[in-house]
Amino acid sequence: MDTTQKSYRFSIEPDAPIATLEAALQVVRRLDIELRSLRTTVTPHGMEVQMRLAAPEEDILTLCRMRLHNLIGILPIREMPTLVVSNTLRQAAT
Repeated sequence: MDTTQKSYRFSIEPDAPIATLEAALQVVRRLDIELRSLRTTVTPHGMEVQMRLAAPEEDILTLCRMRLHNLIGILPIREMPTLVVSNTLRQAAT
C-alpha cells in the first residue's frame, strides 16, 4: 500500500507545552495517522516540534494540519520538505 508522508514543524507556547503536545498527538491518533518520527526541543520561547507523518491519502494529512492549527498554544505550522525514495531506486541500490 502506498502512503503519503509529510513533515510538519511548529512551535508550542511555553504556558503548557506538554499538555499541548499531548493534544497534538491525540489529533494524529484520532485520524489514524502513522507517526513516523517525533522530535522536540525545548527553547526559551516554548517547545519546537517536528513530526513526520504518513497516511494512505494526502487529504488526511491536510485535515490533520488544519486540526493542529486550531489547537490553542500551537503557533504556525510549516511543512518541511521530505526525501522520497521510490522502491525501484531502493532496489537498484542493493
